Amino acid sequence: MKFVRMCVMMLCVLGLVACATPAKRMKNIRLGMTPDEVRKKIGDPYTVRASKVFADGQTMEIWEYIAWFTILQKDFWVFFENGKVVQWGQPGDFSGKQAQQGTDPYIEPYKPSRDEQH
Repeated sequence: MKFVRMCVMMLCVLGLVACATPAKRMKNIRLGMTPDEVRKKIGDPYTVRASKVFADGQTMEIWEYIAWFTILQKDFWVFFENGKVVQWGQPGDFSGKQAQQGTDPYIEPYKPSRDEQH
């Protein structure tokens, strides 16, 4: 019985530590950082979520980082425009999802300065 309690307690501690790690790493991100600087600060992304070259030659790329060993999986995205960080956070931060659910103040999603025809 003691062994089971000890294992459960260790799993809880491990879960809390793992949960905090991605958020702590994301604190090292700054606007204007290059992809190489981001890799040095927080490591390689799990995947490149999206990437695009616009007609005017400007580029956009979204990197995704995932906290796997947590009770609730957390995803973090880093947005690059023309090779520089312009925004980062959890995916809901960009969609205004919180405002739709009525739980948090509305967070304006990132809007590029260029006008683009669709």
